[in-house]
Amino acid sequence: MSIFEKIFGDSSGKSKNFSEKKEVMINISSVSKDKIPSNSEIIYSSEIPEYCSIGNLIYEKRFHEAIELGKKLLEKTPYSPGVHVNLMDAYFKVRNENPFFLDKSNEHARLAMLYGHNTGYVQERLAINLEKMGKINQSLQVCNIVLMDQFHFSTDGCGNKDDFAKRKEKLLKKLSKSIDSETSVLFTNEEILFLIEQILLEDERIKKEKIEYEKRMKRLEKDLNF
Repeated sequence: MSIFEKIFGDSSGKSKNFSEKKEVMINISSVSKDKIPSNSEIIYSSEIPEYCSIGNLIYEKRFHEAIELGKKLLEKTPYSPGVHVNLMDAYFKVRNENPFFLDKSNEHARLAMLYGHNTGYVQERLAINLEKMGKINQSLQVCNIVLMDQFHFSTDGCGNKDDFAKRKEKLLKKLSKSIDSETSVLFTNEEILFLIEQILLEDERIKKEKIEYEKRMKRLEKDLNF
């Protein structure tokens, strides 16, 4: 029987009675604190990152407010990939209002990628934008970075290296029409090394977080006398 069956009941419909315990300890996000029993004890909570508020404004189509909020958050966390990816989205939504906004969208996509955002979302948006702008060499560089052995997409991402390999093949056929040159790079060699390092550091952070979570679950089992 799994720990979740022990807490919430097994397949036979019999649930464990905790009436004798004063407190039931569960692992729950702070997003739903108001939905847990008043006698429960929170042993772990994950706060919603501030940059998610930018995404909420984008969802409500309040794009310029999202941009202003993003600018303010960058003053506190200039290296946050989450802030940059949301600013990428916000500027992209208003790109038809001013040509400058598409450039801003691309720049925040570049910075999000530089600081370790590797879901595939940023990489695809940046490669497509640059291709449509005729900057084939820069779009190719994005694909080449993705196709490096040292680069990988996050497990919760949507990226697929095969898609970028196919995109690269199409871009190579358009090189003669490119408005940029081979020297018009988005990322220097030093920045590419930095980018890879950020991905590795994030991998290590997730690994440590997983180990800590497993430790908490073991303590939970022990406290509940399973």
